[in-house]
Amino acid sequence: MAENLESARALALRMLARRAYGEAQMRARLRRAGFEREAEEVLHWLVELGYLNDAAYARDRARTLVSRGLGPDEAMRRLAGDGVPAELARGAVRAFLDEGVPKLAGEDEGREPAELLLCRAAAARKLKGRDPKTLDLEARARLVRFLVGRGFSPEAAARAADLPEDAPP
Repeated sequence: MAENLESARALALRMLARRAYGEAQMRARLRRAGFEREAEEVLHWLVELGYLNDAAYARDRARTLVSRGLGPDEAMRRLAGDGVPAELARGAVRAFLDEGVPKLAGEDEGREPAELLLCRAAAARKLKGRDPKTLDLEARARLVRFLVGRGFSPEAAARAADLPEDAPP
């Protein structure tokens, strides 16, 4: 048993040396490796050492997901898929939107909502820098659908695509 515990600890430390994990991910990985009995003890040990922290994992992962062009809804879905509790995922994404995005945006753009700033950036990447106003209405509607599919709200997507308010998405 002690040998298995040490092997489980060693596996967990090797995993954490490569990248961060949430508790649910680490638990699943330990169990898949055959450490069902040792998993909870290893998790407790890692939490005590400060090597495993769901809140820190959620904050870091939210920052990565949103910075890579995903909208808040998709980032929360992916965090939930990683085993992060929904409330923790929502809080991590909201915290990044409230604190991280304005810092990235600079003074001039900081007046717009963070989601809209990110949505505009995703639209610009999709359009390779072209202005959405140069697109016809059908192309703008496709852009809105793309942005909503990336996890942005329909309102932010419509504004980023410069879609007229009376136009159907």
